[in-house]
Amino acid sequence: MTTRNVTIKAYEFCTPKFGGDIQYEKVYDHELIDKLFESILKLDKPKRKYKNETVSINLGDFKQSYDANIVEGHFITARHGKRQTQIDIDTQEEIGKIEKHHGVENEVYFMIDRRTGLLLVQEDYNKVFTRKLLHTFLHSHKEIIYPYIEKYNDINKEAISKIHKRSCYRLMTLPPIDFLEKLKGFKKIKSATLTLDDATEKRNVDVSSILDKELEQNDTEDYDLEIKIKNKTGGSMVKVFEKYFSAIIEQQKYDSYSIEGELKNGKTKKISPETVTRDFYISVVFNSNGEPSIQDIFRGMEKIILRENLLLGKTSTPNSIMVGENSEVEEKIKKIIASKNQNKASEERKTS
Repeated sequence: MTTRNVTIKAYEFCTPKFGGDIQYEKVYDHELIDKLFESILKLDKPKRKYKNETVSINLGDFKQSYDANIVEGHFITARHGKRQTQIDIDTQEEIGKIEKHHGVENEVYFMIDRRTGLLLVQEDYNKVFTRKLLHTFLHSHKEIIYPYIEKYNDINKEAISKIHKRSCYRLMTLPPIDFLEKLKGFKKIKSATLTLDDATEKRNVDVSSILDKELEQNDTEDYDLEIKIKNKTGGSMVKVFEKYFSAIIEQQKYDSYSIEGELKNGKTKKISPETVTRDFYISVVFNSNGEPSIQDIFRGMEKIILRENLLLGKTSTPNSIMVGENSEVEEKIKKIIASKNQNKASEERKTS
């Protein structure tokens, strides 16, 4: 057994409401998203999936967590589309073939905070899961909850609070974390790169004035200048670079900049203001087969939701009446699910 750091990606669900001049964009009412996931899970497994030419995603599980404010589950991802040879890594001998329509299954665990819509997703070993892929997957099943939306709009018609079917939910990437905050996550800085484009008055930047003069004398006027600063001290240099970058960002001398180094989890990474995202790192035990402890993953996500929640203060829709348990809605959703499953069965009979 070994312990490794696992990356957790953070996203945000919103359930916007509209009515007259009133618009509630940044609100979250968990009932709609809960109903969508629960309904998708009732579809037959083959009917649940979304696939394109190279990847597929499916919902493997969705249920109440130990905490009443949290739901949890896992997605199933796979890559496909290319016939490949399987080999024994030790002997290098061929042991089988992965056909074009086959893939290696991977379970990607997630949690959703019912109060804020914060979605945490374990980094996908297959590198398949993305916000866009999940959005497409959910969109392909959205009609299942149209009866819920219709009932909600009917209940709330006097409050002029309406759900639009085409935008009943939004799934967004959280705003990037500040570059300097991300820099603090490094254990050691390897190098920094500063860039001046050809529109910059380079004589105003001390470090490039001599080079600019030399190039001009040799008939070179339009150029981008990239300055690389290497750490040759053997030390971490994190605090030194943090102080230096604080100054150059404030002075706005350079058109772009980046940092490359070793993160606290041991990974090497290069960051720039354009690539910084909201990631968390949790410690997870892996068994001898390379399988992670699911308990560790969910425990780590729960701590993020309870102690590092980036969306605290976000509210549900004001003066909104939820549908709750409604037999009429449930019956209509049940019929839609049965129809989808029946259509799938008919398709399979035609192709067999």
